[in-house]
Amino acid sequence: LENELNLNLSPEKTHIASIEEGFEFLGFRISSYSRTMRGKSVVNFKTKIREITKRSHNLDDALIVQVNRVVRGTANYFATAFSHNRSLFRRLDRWIRMRMRCMKFNRKWTSDNRRVRLKTFLRMGLLSLGDFYPQPA
Repeated sequence: LENELNLNLSPEKTHIASIEEGFEFLGFRISSYSRTMRGKSVVNFKTKIREITKRSHNLDDALIVQVNRVVRGTANYFATAFSHNRSLFRRLDRWIRMRMRCMKFNRKWTSDNRRVRLKTFLRMGLLSLGDFYPQPA
């Protein structure tokens, strides 16, 4: 391949794998039965959300905009017709809402420490990863 196409191949990154054992490529874990987000991609997504949703921050519109930016970017890349991320997206949506429920609207009022319902997040404009998943035809 190196001589025929004049390509330089990295020995650390290049290997031959069977589809049964699967392989990782461009953020996906691809095997004969599924195409999902790679584990490292999930960790990177959660790290970005953790940086935005620090417990010392207030839950306000600016924070929702930042979270939506990360959610939209991840969903646009990983929510494809050929991927099997629907259940993973549901778990990540629940995790994001759990992180945001731990935050407070306003730190000086104790009544603001109540549980925030899903309807409240939707009214605030929080996007869901599942909303970006293509509907089956």
